[in-house]
Amino acid sequence: MQRILQISDTHLGREPGPIRPGYPDSDHQLARVLEALVRNEPRPDLLWLTGDLAEDPAPEAYTRLLDLLDRHVPGWPLAGLAGNHDEWCELDRAFTSAGHLLDGHRVQGEWVLVGVNSAVPGQAAGRIEPAELERLERVLTRHPAHWAMIAIHHPVVPIGSAWMDRIGLTNPDDLFAVLDRHPRVRACLFGHIHQDFRSERRGVELLGCPSTCIQFAPGSERFALDTEHAGYRMLELHPDGRIDTRVERVPGAGPEEARA
Repeated sequence: MQRILQISDTHLGREPGPIRPGYPDSDHQLARVLEALVRNEPRPDLLWLTGDLAEDPAPEAYTRLLDLLDRHVPGWPLAGLAGNHDEWCELDRAFTSAGHLLDGHRVQGEWVLVGVNSAVPGQAAGRIEPAELERLERVLTRHPAHWAMIAIHHPVVPIGSAWMDRIGLTNPDDLFAVLDRHPRVRACLFGHIHQDFRSERRGVELLGCPSTCIQFAPGSERFALDTEHAGYRMLELHPDGRIDTRVERVPGAGPEEARA
């Protein structure tokens, strides 16, 4: 069995502290979540960071992110994705210099895990470019006997919040055309939505993750914050293709501190 932990949308600023007035300190929130992972979960086979790792994608933000990870979860295997707030080249430089995977794929036992880049420079919405879809197709084709899970930053289906659904993945049909050709794909993880989400499409679990920083209110017509605590997702990937998953919340800043 493979154990995967997902954290998302850490939104670290150029300097430590709140990224907006009234928000909690992004660094402190991330530290709390990492402490909870160490306290409550066995060491995973992978800690997957699914985008918007920086609010202001300066090198200093990514350096602090890696320092926090080294301090709290030293030696854990890590992989990352860029989100719409990230600068892909800066993030790639930081991750690869530290020996971590950005996008790419890895084989874990009976599973292949594939990171897919959906970030479009200067845009909140996401898109998977043809070359990235071709890479995903090649990876899945090379591993026909493995169960597969992919991770992407943007939500691949509407989540029921009108404002967020306008800035999700703009070409989900292109992604699903690939996934539909590979029946051993069992799950798609994503971030961006700052909330727990679970759905299913043709046997593929579609799983959204809370933010380590601030949460968005589900079902909102317009941008709205939620009073839920930060969180993470745990996944157990079984050799027969089954997936057990849960979201855990980590107490942090109070609701009055988390309102814009």
